[in-house]
Amino acid sequence: MIALEQPPSPSLLKRSTSIFRRLSKRESRPVLPVSPGSSPLSSPRKLQRRPANKNLDAKIITHLQTIEFSDKAPAVVSPKREVELRRRVLASDMRTMPFPASPFVHTIAWNVFLTPEQAYSLVTGFRPRETDDKWFIYSEGPDRSGKLKVHFHRSWTGMKIAELFVVIDLKGEGAGKIVGIKWDGSDQTNGLEQEEVKYMVSTACAFVLEVNLENGIL
Repeated sequence: MIALEQPPSPSLLKRSTSIFRRLSKRESRPVLPVSPGSSPLSSPRKLQRRPANKNLDAKIITHLQTIEFSDKAPAVVSPKREVELRRRVLASDMRTMPFPASPFVHTIAWNVFLTPEQAYSLVTGFRPRETDDKWFIYSEGPDRSGKLKVHFHRSWTGMKIAELFVVIDLKGEGAGKIVGIKWDGSDQTNGLEQEEVKYMVSTACAFVLEVNLENGIL
């Protein structure tokens, strides 16, 4: 038998020509040049995964403390007497009288230790401000050797009752010592005795100057 060659079908020819046309069109597309000023395309950035929420050790309140504030004002400590804040009392602050010229004016030894604060109060003295203040106290000195005289007068009459002889330690912290006392034992003071005048001066120092002489008696 003789084989007869059949011509290709028109459908195949159409397909081949259509594919060829497509390929030729793609190859014929011009390649656009890259301008020198333009930046090259960057590679795509990889997306990072958001880290998973870690269970951090959270601080947990386990105790509550309640603080109560009082509406009352805090207690204020009353200030000390104004002896240390006042200026030194002078003999000219009041009219006074000296000891009378009498054989009844006595002088004896008296040993009393004074702290620096007590010695300072005796140096400063006291000036009466009210009618109830019965004493006028002032001092003279100390001199270069530390000798000091403290005079005690009645505030109403200016009459001199007693006088203390004090020695101040000028080289140290200012402590001192009462070494003697002089007083009027005449009729003007109703004949004050030794123990009476010591008690009177000690009482005046305690209430007026806040100096307790009994603690320093040697």
